[in-house]
Amino acid sequence: MLEEKTFDTGGALLNYAEGPASGTPLVCLHGLTDRWQYFLPIMPSLAMRWHTFALDFRGHGGSSRTPPYRYADHVSDTIAFLEGVVKEKAVIFGSSMGGMISLIVAGKRPDLVKAVIFGDASIKVEHVREVMALYHSYWEGWKELAAHDEPMDELVRAVSEMPVSVPGQGKSTYGEGLDYTALLNKAIYLRHLDPEVLTDWANGADDVGAYENVTQGYDEELLREVSCPVIILQGNKEKGAIMSDAEVEYALTLMPHARHVYLGDVGHNLGLYSWDVGRLLQVINTFLESIQ
Repeated sequence: MLEEKTFDTGGALLNYAEGPASGTPLVCLHGLTDRWQYFLPIMPSLAMRWHTFALDFRGHGGSSRTPPYRYADHVSDTIAFLEGVVKEKAVIFGSSMGGMISLIVAGKRPDLVKAVIFGDASIKVEHVREVMALYHSYWEGWKELAAHDEPMDELVRAVSEMPVSVPGQGKSTYGEGLDYTALLNKAIYLRHLDPEVLTDWANGADDVGAYENVTQGYDEELLREVSCPVIILQGNKEKGAIMSDAEVEYALTLMPHARHVYLGDVGHNLGLYSWDVGRLLQVINTFLESIQ
């Protein structure tokens, strides 16, 4: 059902998965440290009525290790992919960092985007720096573990034992509260990640230059140019989501065609890490049917 392919943007070689041509294109964009397989829990369902694509951003998954890894580069790669592979207006489902990229693409190139599904991410660019600071131990730890070629069981153990410190999270190692499958999943993602992707994220809380380098290309004023339908999916902050009510309200003032759904049973990854995607599929499919 899904076939992996590559596309040369001229600046990077992107790995992606493509489903059967079942309808209008639907392009999925993952978050930081992830890869296209992040969307495996929902792609079979979506592929029944949509021509699904899922990209690996540069430095992630099977895509080339081609720095720099700024938002600007992910935006230009996505636009090149839409122009060179998809070749017609597409719905974009972006989760986390992919959500931010999807909105900028929609603002810059409305001719390429039919609608946006925005999954729990920052809207205000300064919030990115807050996330850099709050989750500093994650960026630093994952950078150390990225691209390791040690036996998988050793990598899983290292992921489980990775020290973390996030106020209010209540755990001292990444593995606390996670089972083997969740740890294995993260280990696989990290094995296919260029460590350089996380260099500026690990430094951005204290280094203004690193923060500005990562966020170059994200201009929240461009969100005022988003004219297509948008659905904002907000997770539960008590379960690890990062999008606040204030950011939701701000997004709705910037984008008059945006609507909002709160997913209280899931956190930042919207249930995709745990494959708990029943509610997510209900929301996505209902939204997609409304724009057919």
